[in-house]
Amino acid sequence: MKKLLSLILAVSCTVMLMTACQSEPTSEQESSSQSQPKDYAYQLDPESVRVYDVAVPSRGIEIPGTLTLPAGTDSDRVPLVIFEHDLFGDRSTNGVFEDIALGLADQGIASIAIDFSGCGDSTEDFADNCPFFIDWDVIAARDFAIENSPIDDTRLGLLGYGFGARMAMDAGALKDSPYTAMSLISPMVGDYEDTLHLLFGTEYDRMISEAFSEARRTEFTAADGITRTISVNWFDDMTLSDPMSKVQNLKGHLQVISATQDEFVPGEVTQALLDGAADTQAEVTSLEVESDHSFGFPQADSAVRAQVIDAVVTFFAGAF
Repeated sequence: MKKLLSLILAVSCTVMLMTACQSEPTSEQESSSQSQPKDYAYQLDPESVRVYDVAVPSRGIEIPGTLTLPAGTDSDRVPLVIFEHDLFGDRSTNGVFEDIALGLADQGIASIAIDFSGCGDSTEDFADNCPFFIDWDVIAARDFAIENSPIDDTRLGLLGYGFGARMAMDAGALKDSPYTAMSLISPMVGDYEDTLHLLFGTEYDRMISEAFSEARRTEFTAADGITRTISVNWFDDMTLSDPMSKVQNLKGHLQVISATQDEFVPGEVTQALLDGAADTQAEVTSLEVESDHSFGFPQADSAVRAQVIDAVVTFFAGAF
C-alpha cells in the first residue's frame, strides 16, 4: 500500500510540474507571443484605405454596417468614430457619411456606420426602431470594430446627425462615457414634447393617441414619401432620452454644426447646448451654415455639403 501511495504521489507531482511548466512560458516564449500581431478579421493595409460591408451581431440578429479602415501596418492601433444617422435616414446619409469615412481614413482614423432598425439595409421593420435598440446597436458596432480590427479603444468618437446626434449625446455625455470626441450635426437635443412636435408637426396629437391606444402603434409619412409604422416603445423610450440633463458631464472635444433655417432644430436649442457646454471640461467648437436641416446633403455638388464634410474630418483629425 505504501508503495502504491508513493507511486500516486510521484505521478501527481510530475503532472503538477508539467502543468506549471505549461502555464508559465519562458521569457523567450513571451517575447515571441507578444511580437505576433493579432489575426484580426479586418486588417489595415499598408498601401490603401479598406472599406468593408459588415454584419454586426446585436440583439440576436445581424445589423448591416460599413467599416472603413485607414492604410497602416499590423502594429498600428487607430482611433475609431461611430456614425449615427438621422431618424429616417441610413448609414450612407446621401453619401455624406461615406465621404466623411474616407476623409477620416486619409487622416488615419477608422469609422463604422450602421443602419438602425427599419432603415437602409436593415431586415427589421421600422416598428422595431426605438432609442434603446439604437443605443444597444451602437455599442455592439463599437465592440465589433474593436474586436475585429486594430482599434485604439482610448480614442473613440461619435458622429451624429439630427436624431442621431440626440442619440450620440445621450451616450457621449454619460459620466463614464468612453468617448473623447463628439461631432453633432443639427443636434435634435430639445425636450421630449418639443422634439416630437418638431418631428411630427400637426400629426403629433393623432400619433400619440394611436400609439398609446390598444393598437400600440401609429403611422407617419415623412418628407421622403414613405409611410412608416412607429411603435409605442419608440415613444416610451423617448421619454427617457434627455440629452440636455447630461450636458454638465461633457468632456473631451465637442463640435456642434447648425443651420440657419433648420426646421427641426431651432436656434435656441443649439444655443442652449453651446451655453451648457461652455461651463464644462469640453473643448467646444461650433459652425453655423446657411442651410435648412438637409445641409445640402442630397446634392453631391452642394458647397454646404462639402463645408460640413471638411469641418467634421478636420475636427476629428485635431481631436485625436
